[in-house]
Amino acid sequence: MADYSIWIVEYARVVEFANGILKYGDWNTGTTVAPYCYAVLKSADHLAVIDTGYNHAELGEVLAQSYGVTDWQPADVVLKRIGVDPADVDTMILTHNHFDHAGGVEFFPNAHVYIQAREVSKYMWASGLPDRLQWLTTATDPDLMLWLVNRMKRGKLTLLEGESEVLPGVRCVPAHDTHTAGSQYVTLENDRDGRWLFAGDNCYVYENFVGAGGRFTPIGLVFGSVERCVLTMEEMWQYVGEDVSRIVPFHEQKLWERFPTRQFDDLLHVAELSLAAGEPSRIETAAAVG
Repeated sequence: MADYSIWIVEYARVVEFANGILKYGDWNTGTTVAPYCYAVLKSADHLAVIDTGYNHAELGEVLAQSYGVTDWQPADVVLKRIGVDPADVDTMILTHNHFDHAGGVEFFPNAHVYIQAREVSKYMWASGLPDRLQWLTTATDPDLMLWLVNRMKRGKLTLLEGESEVLPGVRCVPAHDTHTAGSQYVTLENDRDGRWLFAGDNCYVYENFVGAGGRFTPIGLVFGSVERCVLTMEEMWQYVGEDVSRIVPFHEQKLWERFPTRQFDDLLHVAELSLAAGEPSRIETAAAVG
């Protein structure tokens, strides 16, 4: 185990995100604000990100506009808010290949990347299918494959085959054939405060777990199997001892209510989930200088 500080940084958002995408079957019930976020883990020995955001340029901008993304900020801007330089990040975990989670690899030039091998191989397979089937690839920036090859050439890419501990206390757990073919979620056994789980898009909001009278409601955007989504949710639920507050969804605006949070002038947020021994609060610092 190791002692990590944990922050969630918001880098963009969708002001009118369809509820039916967040929760399967929640059709015709309007929209909500959905943040776009990733996690930062900091220990005495490592600085890691779980997902990366995307670059609002070229195809990244086209994809973002198609989903209604607004208020985008690059990694150097949002990470400065917690005193982090993207060049100092040594570990990058990609939960899946969609542009809003894996489209910012370039922002972290020195990070070793961990992604499930199946996420890469199944994307390449789908890319070779006839154009009429390319819905399967529409949420991924194809430049991701070039960025991964570049990391491989530098010895900074690991294609995971199943569950693996990538840092002390930090494990990547496969969630294949759920939201995407090679999705994974990330677990953390933290010295100071126990278990955390970073869901990627295996859930979007807390209500996927607790909003339907005891029954799970899977996400509404599934590229794999809805059955696998629900069973993966059960795995995650059991890992955290049925404590939904220990699950971190990256599109959940209630994060800002549940944890100490600072909102900035561009309307984006930083939430501080945990502080390692001796680590000063970035939220209090930001408030003091903001």
